[in-house]
Amino acid sequence: MYILKRKSGKIAAVIALSIFLLVGCQKAPEVSNDEEILRAKSDSDEAIEAIVGRENGEVGTAGTEAEEMSVEGEARAGSEMVSVVLGEGENRMRIEAQVAPAPEAASTLTMQADSRLDEAALRNFLDPQGEVKDFTEELLAEEAAERARVAEIDKKLGEGSSIVEMAGVGDDSLLALTDGNRKAVLSGRTGASYEDAFLQEKCNAAAQEIEEVLEKLDVKDGKAGDPSFPLQEAKALLLEKLSVLGIEDVYLTKAYFYGTESFSFYEMQFCPVVGGIPVAYNFGAQEISRVYPDGIARVSREGIADIGMWNCLMEQVSASDKENILSFDKVQELLAVYLKDGRLQCVEDVPFSRAELVYYVELKEGKLTLAPAWGIYMDLEEYVEYSGTTGRNDSVWTIHIDAATGELLEVQ
Repeated sequence: MYILKRKSGKIAAVIALSIFLLVGCQKAPEVSNDEEILRAKSDSDEAIEAIVGRENGEVGTAGTEAEEMSVEGEARAGSEMVSVVLGEGENRMRIEAQVAPAPEAASTLTMQADSRLDEAALRNFLDPQGEVKDFTEELLAEEAAERARVAEIDKKLGEGSSIVEMAGVGDDSLLALTDGNRKAVLSGRTGASYEDAFLQEKCNAAAQEIEEVLEKLDVKDGKAGDPSFPLQEAKALLLEKLSVLGIEDVYLTKAYFYGTESFSFYEMQFCPVVGGIPVAYNFGAQEISRVYPDGIARVSREGIADIGMWNCLMEQVSASDKENILSFDKVQELLAVYLKDGRLQCVEDVPFSRAELVYYVELKEGKLTLAPAWGIYMDLEEYVEYSGTTGRNDSVWTIHIDAATGELLEVQ
């Protein structure tokens, strides 16, 4: 099914761009069978098989082509810092990233909307300070009116609908509760929102006052922000709030600090963590048919101002047998192969500053499949600044590689 992103009881129109996969040419001598489609096996295929085979303790039969490719610099043994340049000529990529240790093996998970979520869970999420009122029908009417208003504008402009239905799982259920100041909404048992009007007003006033000196934080630095109320403490408050909906941990993808003399808060973008592995998050252009579990929150010392979550609430249906996970050393070899055969087009000028094991999400038959993958990311703001300065927008800034097979899953 498709769901709308809901924020503050309004319909959010989301503009999505397609994600393009760059596919290299194939050569002949051998033939391989992928999903019953015969195709020629290239030198790149053999190099990839050799890399993956060696990682799994097998003896490769394709020689050492990947080992001969240009690799400048290397991560010190046992260190989490990776500083390396891969590729040859103008098609090179630079990685400057702290890489967290990955498990030796992991399962592919099948998830569905969380059937355990009900009115009682939503009431706990609201944490009411007064009498609770159900305003579900009012919210539905408000959204219907907003749809009609936007449709009328689209009709006058003579264009197609500007409301984009985002892919997701779950049903069409909606439940909304309020105590007059606070609001909590549960949508399709996969998304939820929370608002504290009093704290929202204080956050908005502070943001307006200091908008030009907004501080972007290093999300890996738990002490970032206000020393007396650091980012890690704000995250702990958020987790306490989310725990009533079954979320035990989240991974911060972005964090900003707003501070005035009288009030300060953090704005955090996050994704769920499942079994210790973060779910791959939307990083730039968003394809309409893809599912991106995503959340955003504003947290002050006084409490949570607001939370919005889409496709974050999930219940595990099944788990596959565990598969061996490729080390990041092997991932670097795979990247070198993909650079050489043209499936990756990169620039060295902007580093890939994140590399981590994530769960890559795909929507299949109304459920979500979470498969272990390596995500390699540039800072999007740095990439945008580089593109604006140079006029180049033909290189990639985010890459996902299947952590078990080495397959290139996504290039953006």
